[in-house]
Amino acid sequence: MEIATQKKEIIDWILSIEDQAVLNEIEMLKTQSSFDFDEEFNKGLSVEQFRKAIKERIKSYDWKR
Repeated sequence: MEIATQKKEIIDWILSIEDQAVLNEIEMLKTQSSFDFDEEFNKGLSVEQFRKAIKERIKSYDWKR
């Protein structure tokens, strides 16, 4: 895909966004000078937290066993 086409698709997508939280995230990406992987990694869930969250999510599904 050409760069111009990609840019057009991204612009169209951004214009269609109505969620203010998403727009704020995009604005943060725009103003961010660099990405600190270690800092972002430290903000993430631990393995135990992730497993607990997934188990709770699965239990909350409305399905028949």
